[in-house]
Amino acid sequence: MDPFSPVQLLEPPGAGVVPLRTWLAATWLGAGLLTPFGAGLAVLTVLPLPALATALPKYLLPALVLAVFLLGVHVSSGMELATGEKDDRRIVIDEVAAFIFATAIIRQTCWRLLVPFAAVFLFVDRLKPWPMPYVEQLPSGWGVMSDDLVPALALGLVFVGIQTLLNARRD
Repeated sequence: MDPFSPVQLLEPPGAGVVPLRTWLAATWLGAGLLTPFGAGLAVLTVLPLPALATALPKYLLPALVLAVFLLGVHVSSGMELATGEKDDRRIVIDEVAAFIFATAIIRQTCWRLLVPFAAVFLFVDRLKPWPMPYVEQLPSGWGVMSDDLVPALALGLVFVGIQTLLNARRD
């Protein structure tokens, strides 16, 4: 797809074949249908979550990651069965789960890093560098969901390292 193409609203994946709740979850309530902004819009919807979660128990974000990840495996697998396409670009629940996963890591040092992290994460996710293509080969929804966890973990640790260095310089 041309990165300079106009904004379009795509048809839901598997429309008429999969239940409404399945494609709504897979597209993160339709955010994935707005091209070329689908993944970014989906991540934007959960951006305030880590800042709000600072007042809540520490296990909340990891529990939410697990819940969204497992839901994503389920709906991505259903979408693949219905459409025959493994990782349809309209499926963005994987980016949401990976972003929440990274926020659980980053929030420990500085939640202000989340906006730059989101931009870098979405850029890297689009490039699909090694080892993402190999992880994506996992069966069904497991591959769809797991390939985004790799850059989320790596970049999350890089951002924590950067913040730790910046904090050490201030001291």
